[in-house]
Amino acid sequence: MKKFLKLKYFFVIGIGVFLVILGFEVQDSYRKYGNYRTMQDPLSASESVDLTGLRELPYAGGPMIPLSELKKRLEHVKGPKIIVDGVHGKYGYVYGIPDSYIGYLEKAPSWKSYIWRLFYTGTLKSRPSLIVPGAVAAQLYGFEYRSFRIGSKYLSQDEDIDKFVSFLDALPENVSLYFHCIHGKGRTSMMLVMADIIKNAPKVALADIIKRQYLLGSVNLFDTASWTRSTYATKMLEDRKKFIEDFYDFIDQRKAGGIQRWSEWNKQRKGAIAVTKIHKDVLLRTLSHPGRGEKVGNEFNILLTYLSYQAPPWGKFENKKSLYDSTVRES
Repeated sequence: MKKFLKLKYFFVIGIGVFLVILGFEVQDSYRKYGNYRTMQDPLSASESVDLTGLRELPYAGGPMIPLSELKKRLEHVKGPKIIVDGVHGKYGYVYGIPDSYIGYLEKAPSWKSYIWRLFYTGTLKSRPSLIVPGAVAAQLYGFEYRSFRIGSKYLSQDEDIDKFVSFLDALPENVSLYFHCIHGKGRTSMMLVMADIIKNAPKVALADIIKRQYLLGSVNLFDTASWTRSTYATKMLEDRKKFIEDFYDFIDQRKAGGIQRWSEWNKQRKGAIAVTKIHKDVLLRTLSHPGRGEKVGNEFNILLTYLSYQAPPWGKFENKKSLYDSTVRES
């Protein structure tokens, strides 16, 4: 009898150890909420970075996590709380659980998804009818909800940037935000950095904003080296970095009384780049073929006339010939 009890004892312990190990295996970084961070999280004392305005930001960011868990993490926060959704897909929640946890929309769910499906719903079967949109699920747990298409692998549309900036402009001081995408990395990092820039540029340098967000858990948006098994090409990372630099410049001039809408500022910037490119091309051709200067000058005037009829954002060219003449003189 004692031998039987002893075997039973070891069996129970073995099962317990197995379940613990299985639990750690199933709990990948996504489901452990490893990328969850707030602007008040401690930073390493050895790191030197400007923290001006950071601790006052009522923002948090991370992955798409169970709404009950998010509510628990933010229960100390007073005032309205808004989930800012950066997920660009048909995702929703099942009993407050992200459907991405349980693989309802996956053609070939992983074994982890099946375990979580059984744990949360009591069945291994897929039940898409249980999925409710993020806006509906958020309301059930006491959150407000907004969704924006802010890209990380691609450049966002101008109108989407306008909407994001306008949203933060109109945000009351007592409102807190939780930014998220699927894993709390690329798009979440973009939104947090942009929000930090909107609130704290130009008094805080862009390098410090990037660094402090990185130290809190965001990806380093200045790192353009593609890593092993990365789904980002180097060009994507370079474009992302350039966009953040441009966005900082936009906010800088905006606070100085300049153009208030990103879409207008970006069109003007692109127009200025286009004209500079034409200038450079004409100058190179003129210097390469001095005898063709007059012909090239005529070509340049034709291009400028065409551009003026397109009504570029910086206005029509009133003195196209003098513009060309001054350019040649400067060369």
